[in-house]
Amino acid sequence: MQSMTNLPPDPLSPGQIQLALRLRLLSLFAFPAAAALAAVLERSFLVLLLLAAGMMLVSWIERTRFLRAAGETRLPDPGAFWPGFAVRTGLLLGIFVVTLGLLALFRDTALARGFGWIDLLLAGGTTAIVYGMNAWSARLAATEANFIVTQLKAPFAPGHAPGSGAGPSQGPANRPDDIIEGEFRDLD
Repeated sequence: MQSMTNLPPDPLSPGQIQLALRLRLLSLFAFPAAAALAAVLERSFLVLLLLAAGMMLVSWIERTRFLRAAGETRLPDPGAFWPGFAVRTGLLLGIFVVTLGLLALFRDTALARGFGWIDLLLAGGTTAIVYGMNAWSARLAATEANFIVTQLKAPFAPGHAPGSGAGPSQGPANRPDDIIEGEFRDLD
């Protein structure tokens, strides 16, 4: 794991772990929020296709990242692309229609008839922001995973075994106030 990420095995603070989780949570709501914003801005419903494509792109990158972390060399199954695209488009369309319906209660609405720079900025910006949040979260998670792997390997590293001559023996059985085979051992 260390060679995959090239990160030093430093422990993360609880705040950094919470940040990684919050980034993942925010990234889940970014595309639906962009669909609602498209309705508020009265953009064409065709922008939802760009948003769904952005969702698919970010999802593809994340699946590839998880496969690489698991040691797989294959790419994600491309057969799941069209069903995933249809589900994402339906979700975004539902949010778009509900938001537009709520807006129609309070004001007149007229959707744009084509694509514009606003549509490209909305879809591209949302995709870039979600990708950035996921990459940052994955980097924090990789740092924590590297720290855990280092801590697990440390007792088994050469020169750290009890009685190896690398200093005073501090194996699990030689520390004071330790639990050995279910019993508490107190040196006093």
